[in-house]
Amino acid sequence: MDANAVSRGQYGNGQGAQREGRFTAREKGCFLSHRDIFGANLNHDRPLFILEDDAVFGKRTCAMVDRVFSQSDNPDWDLLFTDICTPNINAMVDALRIRRELEAKKIEFALMNLTKINFVGSTAYLVKPQSKRKVYDLLCAADELNIPYDLYLRGLAHISALKVYAMFPFVTSLSAFSEMSQIKSTVDRKQLAWNLFRKMVWMERNLTECKPALEYLKSTLAEEELVEFNSLLTSPDKELKAFGILFSAAAAKAA
Repeated sequence: MDANAVSRGQYGNGQGAQREGRFTAREKGCFLSHRDIFGANLNHDRPLFILEDDAVFGKRTCAMVDRVFSQSDNPDWDLLFTDICTPNINAMVDALRIRRELEAKKIEFALMNLTKINFVGSTAYLVKPQSKRKVYDLLCAADELNIPYDLYLRGLAHISALKVYAMFPFVTSLSAFSEMSQIKSTVDRKQLAWNLFRKMVWMERNLTECKPALEYLKSTLAEEELVEFNSLLTSPDKELKAFGILFSAAAAKAA
């Protein structure tokens, strides 16, 4: 949605900018864009795959999504994220452990229940056909736009108003331009680390391509900020060493 149109009151019935809440026009535009996708797709029985402009597909993305809908033993869900951000170092460490365990067992992906996980991001997610009206009504119930769209969904998940899961390892990722947010004009070290984590745990990740960003993050860290994950940093395992740098950056104080 064009944020300038929202700010000029040209959205919908001229009410875009007049919606209650302390959000900027761009933040309101993000929320209303997602809401109106639901509203425009209520009259058919097909699922939705909602994508923001920094989402990236891999060669296997569509096949993995098709597999979700073909499996009969999945938990019931309303929204299924194909990529999220978990801005918590403990959750990031757990995610790496789970990824390695799934890989060792040759399990392509699992569905992660997000009810108790403090996730952020709404880059890419699936909507079950029978859940579209439910989600739309919950979004329309937000009279004041004071909470970012992704955190609004997280809140609904945490109170069990929506059943929200994520495919893991992620089957979509972020583009190389993901740091160029339409909402935030600057990106700090932690934000870069969080975005890089999403790229490093997705199903089709390429650690070699992540190396320049990892080297940059490492160059910003003081020696004492590398101590906590030294066991990973000194590991002969290239994956563990790479995540040692990432976790050190994510855990460090703001630069």
